[in-house]
Amino acid sequence: MSAALAIDGVAVQRGGRLVVEDAALSLSPGECVVLAGESGSGKTSLLRVIGGLDRPARGAIRIGDVLVDDAAATFVRPEARGLGMVFQDFALWPHLSVLENVAVVIRDRAGRERKALALLDQFGVAACAGRLPATLSGGQQQRVGLARALAAAPRLLMLDEPFSSLDVETRETLRTELRALIVETGLAALCISHDPADIARLADRVAILEDRRLTACATPDAMFARPATPYAARLAGLCGGVLVPVRAAGDDAAIVFGGTPLGIPGGASRLAGAAQALLFWPRGAMSLAAEGMPATCIGAHFEAGHWQALLRIDGLAAPVPVQCETPPPRGVVALHVAADRLHLFPFNPAG
Repeated sequence: MSAALAIDGVAVQRGGRLVVEDAALSLSPGECVVLAGESGSGKTSLLRVIGGLDRPARGAIRIGDVLVDDAAATFVRPEARGLGMVFQDFALWPHLSVLENVAVVIRDRAGRERKALALLDQFGVAACAGRLPATLSGGQQQRVGLARALAAAPRLLMLDEPFSSLDVETRETLRTELRALIVETGLAALCISHDPADIARLADRVAILEDRRLTACATPDAMFARPATPYAARLAGLCGGVLVPVRAAGDDAAIVFGGTPLGIPGGASRLAGAAQALLFWPRGAMSLAAEGMPATCIGAHFEAGHWQALLRIDGLAAPVPVQCETPPPRGVVALHVAADRLHLFPFNPAG
């Protein structure tokens, strides 16, 4: 079975500046890849060349078995690529009714309105069919946008931060519905987002665009277990980003954290000779204990079934959250650190 999308060696320019370089990525049918990156990293620029709204500077793009762009003579128009697109700002035609917004992209004229109404019903907005987009809530508009994207029977669904302008409850509902749609229809989807919740609810894999390159493409659990970069660590929900002194000690890395020396097993391989490193950890890597590193509990809050203690640790500017089963005492506490669950990234001040 051919890939639903394959890009190879793609470079993208914006305003004469190279924003994406040598990008390679493939999607299988029924797979959702979340494309993440900092604002301005080139995510939307890459999506635009895949969609045919812009041309790549070099490289090749295939959708299914069809070469749609080779940065030279071959170019398939956006409307002929078999794409469904969903945008952050909904992008519905304001002068058309909800039903007309969906029906207008259905190629087969026979039963067009019936098919459009069935899609609207699938997304729970059939009752809004006769209304104009401006009279709908944000969640309703995005449901119409999803119905319209599917109306043309696309081979690939592309979404550009589709939930960022919606309230929390609506985001959760639409993520669940979109994930079910991808699984049940076998439709491939490429979703731009830098929201960890989108990764958790939607992604089969996560591709990260940093410094003009796709630096990682991994499953969400693999990214959490071994993030490739500091940005990936933050995206995976790890705590920290704390700058610590570091040195190699054989195969291990030796750091000083909160005034306490710690050895990180196998950590030397990631140091690249650096004398400082950014330290990250998953929440469960630190816990209150009878003995351990001294810290001061300045407060706590209850979150998602657990208490979160806020600890002041010597040498750190920001408080550190530590998960607890019971309300922690205020004042001086002891902190146990599981050194084998810590992650280091070399820090180069000049870079």
